[in-house]
Amino acid sequence: MRIRMDWEAMRTVLAVARAGTHSGAARSLALTQTTVSRRIQALESQLGTPLFERQAGVLSLTKVGARIASAAESMEQQALAANRHLEADTELLEGSVTVALSDWLAVHLQPRVLATLQDTAPRVRVHCVTGPALVNLVQNEADLALRPQRFEAQGIWQRAITQVQFSLYASRAYLAQHGMPHPGNGALGHRLAQMDDDAGPIAEVAWLRQVAYSANVVTRADGRLALASLATGGLVMACLPSVVGAAHNLTPIQTLGSPPSRTLWLGVHRDRKNVARVRAVVSAIAETCPAAATGG
Repeated sequence: MRIRMDWEAMRTVLAVARAGTHSGAARSLALTQTTVSRRIQALESQLGTPLFERQAGVLSLTKVGARIASAAESMEQQALAANRHLEADTELLEGSVTVALSDWLAVHLQPRVLATLQDTAPRVRVHCVTGPALVNLVQNEADLALRPQRFEAQGIWQRAITQVQFSLYASRAYLAQHGMPHPGNGALGHRLAQMDDDAGPIAEVAWLRQVAYSANVVTRADGRLALASLATGGLVMACLPSVVGAAHNLTPIQTLGSPPSRTLWLGVHRDRKNVARVRAVVSAIAETCPAAATGG
């Protein structure tokens, strides 16, 4: 019996495989959970075999499901590559460019980039996407990204843009109440807010665990601006990029030494690098990011 599967059914299988749930797949596809479930059930009925099995509340692919998902992913990659090549052929300096970066960097960088583009490419729009998750440039989740680590995926053009300096900060009110932390006792009696590093190691969090091992970590956050807000309120100390600490009028704490600096990397897919509007934004970021990240 010859079985024909349409692309919508195959991409639904792939979305469920990536999300692990029907509801997660529905969000990624902008569909209802009922539609996703119906598509999977219809395909399973057509094939006469299950495509997923539930393990610990997560849907995992069966062997048949894995073959369909693999074929769908291959088709998706070819379509994405074709789209990138088509875009690279246009020289129009207009349209939207999506940039993935940290919340604090977007606040300091976006106005400078827009000001530069106003003179060089006024019809180009910049859409900033912030958040703790690392976007996938190969999957076209963004046109380019800025992150404090090298890009590991194949096909990514990248360059180091600048060094971001960090310091431990607190408000004057906090220091008046608690005093400066002492390195000899690991900042005993002090309160910390720090980045959530469940998704991966963060250099300054590791540093804090070494030098402020006795401090009470009262909360975690997934963005620097949230940490800065807590420190500004006099509740905690927080390790922040120097430009963020200065912008919030916080006092740098030197008694525990200096946290490690981090290299900021700019990455863009090689196929998209020569798209005119992307090239314009890359140039604007390369020109303005060093000052934006350091407060210069």
